[in-house]
Amino acid sequence: MAHPCPRRLPGRSRRVLAASVASALGVAAVAAAVLPHAHSRDDPRGRVVADFPSGSAAIAAPAGPRPSMAFGVLGGSCDADRASALHRGGVRLVELGVEWGRFEPEPGRYDEAYANDLRTRIARCSAAGLDLVLTPGFQYAPRWVAALPGGAYRSQSGREGPATVPNLVFSARVRQAATAYVGQLAAELGPARFVAVRVGTSESGELGYPGRQFGAPNPDNAMWAFDAAAQSGTDLAAGMTTTPLPGWQPGDPTWRGQGITTDHVRAWFTWYTASVARTVAWEVETLRAAGFHGAFHVPLAGRGILPADLTGTIRSRLDGTVDRDGSLERGLYYPDQLAAIAAAVGTGDLVADVTGLDDATAVAARMLTPPQDDCLPNDADVVLDPATDVARWSASRWTIANARRLTLRLVGENPGSPTVAGNGGDDLSDPLAAQLVHAPDYARDCGLESFFWAFEDDLFAPKPEVSMSDLAKRTAR
Repeated sequence: MAHPCPRRLPGRSRRVLAASVASALGVAAVAAAVLPHAHSRDDPRGRVVADFPSGSAAIAAPAGPRPSMAFGVLGGSCDADRASALHRGGVRLVELGVEWGRFEPEPGRYDEAYANDLRTRIARCSAAGLDLVLTPGFQYAPRWVAALPGGAYRSQSGREGPATVPNLVFSARVRQAATAYVGQLAAELGPARFVAVRVGTSESGELGYPGRQFGAPNPDNAMWAFDAAAQSGTDLAAGMTTTPLPGWQPGDPTWRGQGITTDHVRAWFTWYTASVARTVAWEVETLRAAGFHGAFHVPLAGRGILPADLTGTIRSRLDGTVDRDGSLERGLYYPDQLAAIAAAVGTGDLVADVTGLDDATAVAARMLTPPQDDCLPNDADVVLDPATDVARWSASRWTIANARRLTLRLVGENPGSPTVAGNGGDDLSDPLAAQLVHAPDYARDCGLESFFWAFEDDLFAPKPEVSMSDLAKRTAR
């Protein structure tokens, strides 16, 4: 059975990321700092890498053996034959996606046949010894949700957001519908069957507002905070706040007859990014209230806006000229957002999911001298130091360092086939066979507790580039 989730749409396009990192190839390399107390080792690729305790921000080597890393797959079908093959091949985790639109096609009417199919799939995976990670499918909402008053995101030009990604950030009515859906989902499937739940707000189920597809234009510099709830508080979701600059649009030089300052712009952008982070925290609390008490994975696409980018973005009044890849539109600034989510829900079961291990930025960063692709023991200490040139780092190294700074747990996944639309592949991207070599190494070297292969369907294709037997050999290493 095909997985309902479309191929991932990266929050930060890998072509632009790779170009920005690769541009550093012409710059004289800075000698790598060596910490005398850090433990390092040579890996099979001939690089010196640092040992990290899984899920820890510590910079010293663990006292005992390193915890083993679990393997999983994204896009799980829970087909009986596939599930058995996955377990024999060393896979222990399967991500199972649910489509809200199929589960509740009309308000309050639930598709029992679809619920039965999900229960059957859950039973098959469980019987095969596989643990399940749930994607509840907020990004596959029925169209009636966005059709609710205030149910759709709205840009400053009046354009509505995607019909299947309703206004979960600002609309009280959308959240009421989502709360009812989560409660019924828990009743039908049983929260105890899942070891983790993936939470996100974008069209690909990751942190962030909806964004344009890779390479697509953004003619109106769309920012999704111009509905009545966000602007004036009409039917505003509980716990959310309205814009600090009512009526102001990104790029405008004035507001209410006075000149816009950088403090004004920073306040607006902080509100914009904080609002989507608060929504992820709301998802976690809503799922907890429905009985889901495992880990909560927050998928993070690319690296969002870097500190140096943010400075230019604020100076340009968010007019889009510094938004190289859509991170501004999506409202992605991980240092502040991860801290806000952690403060709201705690760090014990909050897991940062790095969705692009061995993306094009990693390929470019490992070509530098010295390479900048792998984690180093002091990354969490220096990641926000202005003297650290994080633009040369791979996206995953930057994201992992920000998560470690907050002592968050970590999992990761490879980007998927670069030839599939929506995966953000380009000429620098590794093919799947190379991703199988590098992505699990990055996960292990950086101390991630689990690595997910994207996607199950690719392993069982008629002529797979990476087969199930290939993955099995990798899990056995």
